[in-house]
Amino acid sequence: MTAAPGPGARLRSTTPASVRCSASVRCSGSVRCSRVTAARCPHAPAPPAAEMMCGAPSATQPATAETQAIADKVKSQLEEKENKKFPVFKALEFKSQLVAGKNYFIKVQVDEDDFMHIRVFESLPHENKPVALTSYQTNKGRHDELTYF
Repeated sequence: MTAAPGPGARLRSTTPASVRCSASVRCSGSVRCSRVTAARCPHAPAPPAAEMMCGAPSATQPATAETQAIADKVKSQLEEKENKKFPVFKALEFKSQLVAGKNYFIKVQVDEDDFMHIRVFESLPHENKPVALTSYQTNKGRHDELTYF
């Protein structure tokens, strides 16, 4: 793998209007994208998805079956803390954060028009501990942004 050319570097070309691209993507006319111009080319492949960085929360994502299962595991803990039963407990969206384990920030619908944000900690597998409700926020709406808390 070679390094990309630095600022002000000149690109070699086989003809005055043609620049080689490692992917050989052809843009307008006979001009080919280069590593320098590929980012501006509408035909260049999309960059790879960002990987989760340790410590940084992920982007908000729609809830999955796994997210619902995690929320279900802490439902009784939340009902005990709030001293009430929730007729609905549906995970809608979530963020995750890789720490010495994993934090999940989950938006949960607990009634027709009532939502809560819960934070759940899942320890590392070798610790063999159950998931735990570590924090929660009440009186949330459907459109309230899921943020770190």
